Amino acid sequence: MKAFQQILKDRGYYSLTIDGIIGPKSLEGANYFVLDELNKRGWVHPKNDIIFIRTDQVLDNKFSDYAVRFNNGKADMVVPCSTTAGDFYVFNPLTVGGITGTAIACEQQVIGSHTFVTSANWKSLWLGAPYFMQTSPIKIYRDGNKDRNIDTAIITTGLYGMNWHKGGFGSWVDNWSAGCNVVPDKYWFEMIKIFTNKQLCNLTLFKI
Repeated sequence: MKAFQQILKDRGYYSLTIDGIIGPKSLEGANYFVLDELNKRGWVHPKNDIIFIRTDQVLDNKFSDYAVRFNNGKADMVVPCSTTAGDFYVFNPLTVGGITGTAIACEQQVIGSHTFVTSANWKSLWLGAPYFMQTSPIKIYRDGNKDRNIDTAIITTGLYGMNWHKGGFGSWVDNWSAGCNVVPDKYWFEMIKIFTNKQLCNLTLFKI
């Protein structure tokens, strides 16, 4: 997994010490980096939202991607995540609409794609924790060849339950994701603090 500071450094956003500590300088670099990438694509800038960055085309069962939280239009948190399914679903792909394959969200921005769901009683929620539920169609790949590389040949659009949610306490994605974007528990509960129940959020996912 390439350190986020190394990603920034490789792209000319400051000469940062690669120590894994996301401090003010790294967050400033993250802000410039994300907004530049969105500008290249003609995408909307985030206000209170999460931006997902896919770092490679490999289904590696690790939290090797990044989620950048924007709070009032500024990047204020960067954490590891996974934007691809874990091994359980890579090797046991689902069949949906007659197509068998692991679901993987395409690079895209969909305005109002997800709704934040929380409650005073978390035990009543899906997975027992707040999450972002897919409420508008998004584009996905269906990859069924089990070779661990993302196959972009088959693209479908729809409501697939591609939520964003916590990803457990371990170092592996495993069965935490069948295509959902997942963040390890130790970061998840801090990341969601700025969101309110029924708040609409945008899926913004790009690859580097």
